[in-house]
Amino acid sequence: MMRNVTAILLTAANAWAMLAAQTPAPAENVKFAKVAAPVTNQGTQGNRPAGEFYHATYTGAAWGDYDNDGFLDLYYSDRNTHISGNTVFNNLYHNSGDGTFTRVLRAPFSSTAFSCPVWLDINRDGNLDLVISGVSNWSYGWKADGSQLGYIRAHAYLGDGQGDFTEIEDCGLHPIFNGLTGGKGHNWISAGDYDRDGYVDLLMTGFDDINRLGKEHYEDAMRVAYLYRNIGGERFELQPSPVQGDKPLTGLTDGSALMTDLDGDGWLDLLTTGYSEKHNSEGYIYWNNGDGTFSQRQPLPVWALTNASSSVADLDGDGLPDLVLTGIYVDTGGKYFYICKNNGDRTFTPVDVADTFEGIDGGQLAFGDVNHDGLTDILVGGHGSTHEHTTWLYVNQGNFDFAVNGAYYNDPFGKLGSFSRVTHGSHHLVDYDNDGLLDAWFLGWCNGGCGNGCLTELWHNESATKGVTPNVQPVAPTAISATVNPASDVVSLSWTPGSDEVTPTSALRYNVYVKNLADESCFMLIPANPLTGQLKVSALNTALTITDYQMRLPKGDYEWGVQTIDNGNVGSAFTTGQFSIATSGVATIGDAGQPVVTATRGGIAYRLNAAATVSVYNAQGMLVNRSRLMGSGTLAMATGGFYLVAVEHQNKRYTYRLVL
Repeated sequence: MMRNVTAILLTAANAWAMLAAQTPAPAENVKFAKVAAPVTNQGTQGNRPAGEFYHATYTGAAWGDYDNDGFLDLYYSDRNTHISGNTVFNNLYHNSGDGTFTRVLRAPFSSTAFSCPVWLDINRDGNLDLVISGVSNWSYGWKADGSQLGYIRAHAYLGDGQGDFTEIEDCGLHPIFNGLTGGKGHNWISAGDYDRDGYVDLLMTGFDDINRLGKEHYEDAMRVAYLYRNIGGERFELQPSPVQGDKPLTGLTDGSALMTDLDGDGWLDLLTTGYSEKHNSEGYIYWNNGDGTFSQRQPLPVWALTNASSSVADLDGDGLPDLVLTGIYVDTGGKYFYICKNNGDRTFTPVDVADTFEGIDGGQLAFGDVNHDGLTDILVGGHGSTHEHTTWLYVNQGNFDFAVNGAYYNDPFGKLGSFSRVTHGSHHLVDYDNDGLLDAWFLGWCNGGCGNGCLTELWHNESATKGVTPNVQPVAPTAISATVNPASDVVSLSWTPGSDEVTPTSALRYNVYVKNLADESCFMLIPANPLTGQLKVSALNTALTITDYQMRLPKGDYEWGVQTIDNGNVGSAFTTGQFSIATSGVATIGDAGQPVVTATRGGIAYRLNAAATVSVYNAQGMLVNRSRLMGSGTLAMATGGFYLVAVEHQNKRYTYRLVL
């Protein structure tokens, strides 16, 4: 891991001095306008008038289509400082589909502040469920006698797809939270199927406060990183020692947690950052071994930050997720903004972006192509040394070069329409009105615009007035194949890449579903409508960047589908097929003639039903092997890393991106 990062270790003040002189001009084709009154009905609770969303400051939010009407709805929970007291309000906003929202007066959830709500499908019924953890009273504070521990809550709710929810009484989740007020992170719960058993699991970081009892100071509370396995869609089970050697994950708080495939092998890895029991900033990557365990933690160098939002996005279009980290490095007190390029071999190289990006804490990141040019842009709110409360939009120009739009003091980019200055809360890029352009929504601690220091706003993307064409669905994958290994009941799903009018083919992502035809239970990497392909959530961290996927399944008949996802966060229709796992023999239905090429620990495994020319290229694009092959076997590779495999098979050409 590269540790010489002196070039980007600039203080926020120095970074801004350079920024003022060298920042690229704002992208001329980007325009957002604040929606004046997006809420048509609030009910009467709290005497909050219609028009604005309930204000909030230090909490997370989640967008998801909980009622299956094709429009993303919104949930967050926090105190409204316009209303006296420490009552925490549930805010479930139903998207009416006409550009407006209605607040559900009796949201069927327990109010939880300083939280990170997550929409997911726990029980594989195709409907969105909700997981939320935090504190139920805004005045929670550590008491030596533990008298307030009951304020800490963790909940899991099952949705019926029509707006009703039922709480799982004994969900198995430990009640934790991730810090109160300040610049704490609000993306500390992440969902994904890390063991490929067809059920969505959870990763959580924060304080397990019950361990404060008997300690002299609240800082001595146990910091935790909890990995939960989903047990049959009925409950979650803590995995106390998921790291090789029967070791736990290192506990952190005031940071971030993410399940995502960092090395392109199709297995979800773990990324955690935050504040350790040693009172240092720390961060770790845990590589998924594919057997239910993770390799020994790989420490991040000085990129590990506290009060952080740490996430991933493919910023250079090479199909590999790059690291994006913001926050404070406690050891020096400096605020930073890091982008680290993914090299494809489990290493990352920091990119010198200090001329453009100001170091911040309290940052909350969102990604997506806002001007339909095929490149992933960044929306972030943060608290910098120079520009204290600020919302920035960094517009990707390619090759890690970004133009800056935003809400700096004195509003230098006001001609293009700048955002309100909001930090320490939650920022999202979502197409709330399904017009093909990503809109911006955020809440948090504000400077200006609200006398109580809180703000919650929706900004409509009006870049079409600047000549931007709206996004449309990408083209679905083709030549799908499902092959079953009868000895292990593992099904290998594969497909040829989809395409898109602007997103590079290498940057496209994929979503897969597998439905049991007997009981209609359906597993999806990312919740989506199997008939239209419309995504039901805005969190896409579990999308595949490769064109194959394997699962171990019980005997039965199955339907499966795969869709393309572009950088505008739009999904294509699903290409579907069927397969069977029988008691004896292999049953394959679909494009059975397609070659199967996968990564193994011994090299590159292939299965070909006809003679084919197989060419293997390394990460630098050099040809390392070209062979005429037929049948099954393995091509041994001298080293691990990223490989591109091209197969010329029966007058067709197939490509596979593999990481060994």
